[in-house]
Amino acid sequence: MQNKLILRTYNMKYSILLVVLLALVACSKKEVEIEITSIPLGEPSLMRGLFMVDDDVAWASGTKGIIRYSGNGKDWVAYKDTLFKDLDFRDIHAFSEKEAIIMSSGNGCKIYKTKDQCESWQIVYENTAEGIFFDGMDFWDDKNGIAFSDPINNQLFIITTQDGGDTWQKLSNSSIPSTLNGEAGFAASGTGITCVGDSTVFIGTGGGAISRIFKSTNRGKTWSVTNTNMRAGEASGIYSMLFVNNHRGIAIGGNYLDSTNINGNCIVTINGGQTWVASQKPPLGYKSCVADNGDGILISTGRTGVDVSSDNGYTWKHVSDDAYYSCVIKGKKGWLSGKNKMAQIIIH
Repeated sequence: MQNKLILRTYNMKYSILLVVLLALVACSKKEVEIEITSIPLGEPSLMRGLFMVDDDVAWASGTKGIIRYSGNGKDWVAYKDTLFKDLDFRDIHAFSEKEAIIMSSGNGCKIYKTKDQCESWQIVYENTAEGIFFDGMDFWDDKNGIAFSDPINNQLFIITTQDGGDTWQKLSNSSIPSTLNGEAGFAASGTGITCVGDSTVFIGTGGGAISRIFKSTNRGKTWSVTNTNMRAGEASGIYSMLFVNNHRGIAIGGNYLDSTNINGNCIVTINGGQTWVASQKPPLGYKSCVADNGDGILISTGRTGVDVSSDNGYTWKHVSDDAYYSCVIKGKKGWLSGKNKMAQIIIH
């Protein structure tokens, strides 16, 4: 049985208005006014999964099986189901205001899908094998998607779908490069995997002697792997990735146990991931998610707060100390999700 709780913006504790000067690539200055409005959720929950369909429709998912939905760009409705009470949904992908898919992380994985705006959920994938720990999923389009788990027998465990997540199939591991000792993904925001264009996918890793990026240009049929200069070792590596186009990409992370350290926490590419270089002025400390507004503005967030870039991740400006797990933004509007709270982003 589901319980629903409406959480409205008039419950917000505070609003933060920040004016940030961002350096553009052309060396001119652009004044960007960013408004971050924090919204308390009223009950304990760690919201790591976050997806924005458009200005009005956004979805979030997290611990204790709580899924949250905003259908007007303002109010959030919480959905709880006893089936979900022991699950931690660290990634969510939404297709519309009615249709979404959620992925649990932890020992084993369950993936559920709704087609009626949370009124009912169907389990579409389950794996309880020893060592399974899913880190994230992404979609090329409304039908074709991919998800990955930490390594099994020294290879990333990868599944794909061709019907919008209704069914999933294990990808043949014959062409997936072997992982290093200790190498795995991170499920901090579900964004350590990103689909680009029609067939390309990138997966960022860490935990090993080198932080690496796995790449496929044919939806997982064949793979290559690239070494990076991101921080490596225990709890270190790539936590989130995105590409603003087929060539320019950003990977972000660091070490969540050493969260104020900026060394090796952000790298960028201009050649489709063939080579990566460190940011000239990185964001403040460890970051668990990065998002692109589609108009030249990047947002990153993590334990140390929120940072903004307007030059494809080469330089960053710290704009808030408030900690969040995940961020999404489209145009002038976006969302942050965190511990017991959400926040709305508006770019004026």
